[in-house]
Amino acid sequence: MENSTTKKPKIRAAIFASGKGTNAENLIRHSKDNPDFEIAAVICDQEGAGVIGRCAALGIPCHVVPFEKNRAQHEAAILETLSPHDAEWIFLAGYMRILSPEFLAKFYDDGLGVNRIVNIHPSLLPWFKGRDAYRRAYESRVAESGVTVHFVDEGIDSGPIILQWDFPRQTADTLETFTARGMELEYKAYIKAVARILEKIDVQRKKEKYA
Repeated sequence: MENSTTKKPKIRAAIFASGKGTNAENLIRHSKDNPDFEIAAVICDQEGAGVIGRCAALGIPCHVVPFEKNRAQHEAAILETLSPHDAEWIFLAGYMRILSPEFLAKFYDDGLGVNRIVNIHPSLLPWFKGRDAYRRAYESRVAESGVTVHFVDEGIDSGPIILQWDFPRQTADTLETFTARGMELEYKAYIKAVARILEKIDVQRKKEKYA
């Protein structure tokens, strides 16, 4: 019988990140307190990105796979790098590349009906898809903005939504304060989304058990 030290986590994941890595650090720290959620490695496409140092401090392998103009070759290099880590899930944390349909298909889960790839986006989708969402929301003077955690599909920020949380625009907001409050919400939302995914996995396993 498996004991608590050998039990396989329900989610064994890799994180993909391109920048400072604050969301990556958030997920890694959460994984250290959650036996059902494990971060096996981080993939970064930018040499010198802040996420590299954060991973080193937290004891998580971080592999730099520099972006290549040939996306197929780049994704093949990522998969080869990931192979020893046996990661079944991917969490995107400020990863600035669009994954190909062929790559997504390798992580499709028949039981859940989604790709096992998750992203956090800094807006209330479908508003402000793509880059610079906080800036565009701020400049549009929306009364409220928010964050969305969703499964990744072949579109841009268009996959099935796991959760959305909003926050109001304040009269005295600058772009910096507006963005900072959004980022604080991101950290909490991503952790809550992990919990919801774990719940979906439990439901699916019960269905399979009694099918």
